[in-house]
Amino acid sequence: MLHQSREQTPHCALTAIEAHRAQLMNRIDSWVLLVSPQPLPTARVHTHTMGQVIDRLAQLTAHTYTALAAGPDEVFWEATEFVDDLAIAYTDLATELLAGTRRLPVTTTSL
Repeated sequence: MLHQSREQTPHCALTAIEAHRAQLMNRIDSWVLLVSPQPLPTARVHTHTMGQVIDRLAQLTAHTYTALAAGPDEVFWEATEFVDDLAIAYTDLATELLAGTRRLPVTTTSL
């Protein structure tokens, strides 16, 4: 919902939406750190936090809905492919975190 609102909001009025997005990402990251097992010493660091991954998935989903409502079929199917690819990557990341073979960067998201 935030990303749909974001697409229809003038750039100069995005401050509240961006602050809310950053807050949600940070809450997700805190929760994931709390419930995830300790990663193995050899675990590789992922490039994004889980909050950032979920935010990106939400952004691409909103883009897909927009393409479905107002875009040509080709744009919709391309957007759907992006969402599918990211959903698979999200699932892989969650699996790796639970196995301890991947760690997340420790950062605070600010937009």
